[in-house]
Amino acid sequence: MNSKRRHLHFFAIFSDALSTLWSIIVPFGFGLVWGLRHLDDIIGYVLILPLVILIFNFVKWLRYTYEWSDDQIHIRSGIFVRNDCYIRFQRIQSVQIKTNLLLRLLGVVQLKFDTADPASKGDRVLTALNKKEAERIKAEVSRVKGQLSNLRTEGTAPESPVHKEKQPKKRYQLSGKRLLAAALLSSKIGVMLAAVFGLWSQADDLIPDNIRGRSLSYLEHASLVGLIILIGAAILLLWVASLISILLRWGFFRLTVFDTEWRIHRGVWETKDETYKTDRVQAIQIQETWLQQLFGWCTIYAQCSGSIDSENDDGGSVIVFPMLRKEELPGFLSTVIPRFAGTLSTRVLPLRSTLYRMAGPACFWIVSCSILAWRFDWGNYALIGLPFILICGWFRRRSESWALSDKRLIVVNRWFAKTTTITRRNNIQSLTIKQSFLQKRLGLANTLATIRASSEQIFSIHQLEKEHANTIFQWFRNRN
Repeated sequence: MNSKRRHLHFFAIFSDALSTLWSIIVPFGFGLVWGLRHLDDIIGYVLILPLVILIFNFVKWLRYTYEWSDDQIHIRSGIFVRNDCYIRFQRIQSVQIKTNLLLRLLGVVQLKFDTADPASKGDRVLTALNKKEAERIKAEVSRVKGQLSNLRTEGTAPESPVHKEKQPKKRYQLSGKRLLAAALLSSKIGVMLAAVFGLWSQADDLIPDNIRGRSLSYLEHASLVGLIILIGAAILLLWVASLISILLRWGFFRLTVFDTEWRIHRGVWETKDETYKTDRVQAIQIQETWLQQLFGWCTIYAQCSGSIDSENDDGGSVIVFPMLRKEELPGFLSTVIPRFAGTLSTRVLPLRSTLYRMAGPACFWIVSCSILAWRFDWGNYALIGLPFILICGWFRRRSESWALSDKRLIVVNRWFAKTTTITRRNNIQSLTIKQSFLQKRLGLANTLATIRASSEQIFSIHQLEKEHANTIFQWFRNRN
C-alpha cells in the first residue's frame, strides 16, 4: 500500500506558531509580559512578533511533506536546508497518537514514532494529521511488525494485505471509583505549592500595588485563628486543583493487553493513545505513596528501552495502571507481563545497616544546630527537629529490602514514596559492589544494578550484608 506525497493538516501552522510563542514567553517569565504595559514605545514590535512566527511556520508547512509505502515512511522537511528522512516500519519501537480538546473538534491528532535513534532522541513527530490518516499509518506499522514477528518466531508466511486485528488478552479500565481514589491519594499538591511560590516571586508584576498592599495589611493584623483558617482554605484549594489535574490526566484510562504489546489510552483534556512492545520492558516499578500504602493501593510503572515522551509527567516511565489494589497485583502482573510476575516477598536489611544510615543525617543536623546556636539565640530550638529526623529515618530505612527470585531481582527503596523495582538478570547492564573502610568493619556493602531504559537507571541496595552482596554478584555472573 502506497500513499501520495502529502502535507500536514493546515492547523499545523497555528499549532507550531503557538508552541514557538510559548517557548519564547516561558523562559522570560510571565512577569515580563505583565511588565510590557509600561513599555508603550516597543509594543508595536511585540505585536509584529506573532505575525513573523506565523509566516515562518506557513513556509515551513509548505516545505514539510510525507508519504508512506508498504514498509517505510518518507518525511521531507527544511526551509533553507532540505532533510530527507526514511523510517522503516520494523525500526519503529512504538507509535503514539496524541490530541487535545481543540484538536478533537477539528478531527486532528499528533502522531509520534519512537525509533530508538540516539541522534534524534528517538522521536519523529507528525504534528497535525487527520485522525483517519493517523490510524491508517498506525495500523500499517502494526501489520508490518506483526509479519516480521511471525517470520522470526514461527517461520510462517507473511499475512495477507488485509490485516486482521488480534484479539486482546485482557482489558483493564480505570473505573470512576478508582479514578477518584487516584485523585485523592496521588494528588500533586507539592507541585501546586511550587507553582504558587513561583507566582509569588512575580507578585510585584502580576498584582496591582493597591491590592497587594491591602492583602499584606490584612495578614499583618489577622488573628491566629484567622491565619489558620486562611492557610487551611489555601491548602484545600490547592488540593482541589491537584484533584482536577489528576482527573484530567488519568480520565478514561484504558489498558489493552495483547500477547506482545500494550495499548494505553488516557486523558480528558489531552488524550493519548500509546502502543508499547512488551519485549522493551526492562523493569516494573510498583510505587506506593504513604496515603496509598495506608489504604492498600499502588501505581504500576514500566521502564522501557528506547525513548519515552519527554513531555509526560512520569519522568520517562510508562504508566501501566494508575491505581491498583495490592491484592490484585499478582494476577495483574501474571496477565500483563508474565516474565516479571511471581512472589514479592523480600529480605529486610540488618539492624546495624539502619543505624549506620541514620547516623549521617543525625550528625549533620546536630552540627548544623550547633552552628545556628552559636550565631543566633534561637538556634537551640532547631534541635527539636532531631527526633523527627530520627523517626523518619528509622521508618524509611526499615522499609528498604531486597530479594532474588529465580531470574528476578527485587529492590525496595523509599524516599517519600515506597518503590518496589522488579528487573530480570538479562535486563541488567552492569552490577557493582561498593564498600568503604567503615563498611568493611561493619560487614556491609552497597550493590548497584544498572539497566538501560529511556535513560540509564540505577537501582541501589545500600548497606546490605557483605555475603548477601556477593550472593547477588554471583547470581548476576551466572547466565545459565
